[in-house]
Amino acid sequence: MSEELQESVDETQIDEVQVQPEQEQPHETASRPEWLPEKFKSEEDFAKSYEHLERRLHERSDNFKQEIMEELQSDAAADVPVSPADYQVLLETEEGEPFEVVEDDMLEWWKHTAHSLGLNQQQFNGILAEYSQMDMMRGPDWNEESEKLGEYSEQRMQRIDAWAGANLSEGSYEVFANLPASAGMVQFFEELMENNGQPRFNMVSDTQFQEHVTQDDLKSAMADPAYWRDRDPAHIAKVQAMAKQVGLQKHGSLTVG
Repeated sequence: MSEELQESVDETQIDEVQVQPEQEQPHETASRPEWLPEKFKSEEDFAKSYEHLERRLHERSDNFKQEIMEELQSDAAADVPVSPADYQVLLETEEGEPFEVVEDDMLEWWKHTAHSLGLNQQQFNGILAEYSQMDMMRGPDWNEESEKLGEYSEQRMQRIDAWAGANLSEGSYEVFANLPASAGMVQFFEELMENNGQPRFNMVSDTQFQEHVTQDDLKSAMADPAYWRDRDPAHIAKVQAMAKQVGLQKHGSLTVG
């Protein structure tokens, strides 16, 4: 074979080798999890679908809560009076009798406050009843009551307290101590004290009040027409108690007819 022919054959073989397509190498495919549903191509698809579902449920939950709140607010507003002045004070005592509340600035303030809070009629009266009960338990204002008793109101209170502590039983004194301090209460006990032979309240100095009945006090009481003319049983008992106190101070006893 000539050299030219040999070279032609070699070139042809080289060309055939060069144009021969390369064979693709097989790729290793990732194993599919057994738990992954068939409709999802991959775990990433499943995660995206789950996130989308979770977002939709959250939105629906928020919308549902908003609807419930709006409905509750609407129902509550329907029971609220149109204006503060439309609230009606409807209170009763334990016996079922109407309980009257004074129309003052405090009540007016409560009406406006209740309306601003969106309270209905029942809630308005419920809180008002609790406040009224607490106010009654608190009793009268001693600053105001003391003005009715005058300059020596504190001394008058101390005097009846000392007398009650010396003449009442322990249980009765506890009842006395829990009574609301008022001008009427002081005057009531001062009358009891006089009926038991104690002198009328009288300051003998700037700091001291009269502690014992005197002979002059007894004579004055006996000169009262209620004693010698009207024969008032209460006044007669008072004179007898005073006479006993005077007698005990002097010589142990004294009887007055």
